[in-house]
Amino acid sequence: MNNDLIRIPLLFIAICAIQVFVLNHCQLFGCALPMLYLWFVLTMRKGMPRWLSLMLAFAMGLTLDMFSNTPGVTAAAMTAAAMAQPYLLELFISREGEESFIPSSETLGTRSFINYTIVLVTAFCVVYYTLEMLTLANGWKWLSCVLGSATVTVALLLAIDRLTHRK
Repeated sequence: MNNDLIRIPLLFIAICAIQVFVLNHCQLFGCALPMLYLWFVLTMRKGMPRWLSLMLAFAMGLTLDMFSNTPGVTAAAMTAAAMAQPYLLELFISREGEESFIPSSETLGTRSFINYTIVLVTAFCVVYYTLEMLTLANGWKWLSCVLGSATVTVALLLAIDRLTHRK
């Protein structure tokens, strides 16, 4: 837990800066936006107090909303992702696993981590783009944004996991 006092604020600042200054300007095909900030929720320590994870996710979402001109959309979607994260994590961990760990391909296993990442990112993208568009009238645009952003984000997050957990 003492490592979290240093890791969480540094990760928060680094992710917000990279997302705002670099990745928000890298929208592919007009609909696929890489969302690095999901790494923050994806790698929340198992056993972290629920109130803390919700507050941190909301704070990151609100910070990104201020810089991205998306009033409340990222904050709401990040809070929803933080609410779902412990339950999704339970689906992909082995029953004899440790009580407290940071999810990664090293701690969950490669296949479980990939599946966990895909499910969390896709659920986040569904919530995010549903709130952003506030209508499903243009279903193809919504679907292309969800699938495009989810694909690009999953690829980015798995690449980061691979780089940070090289053997």
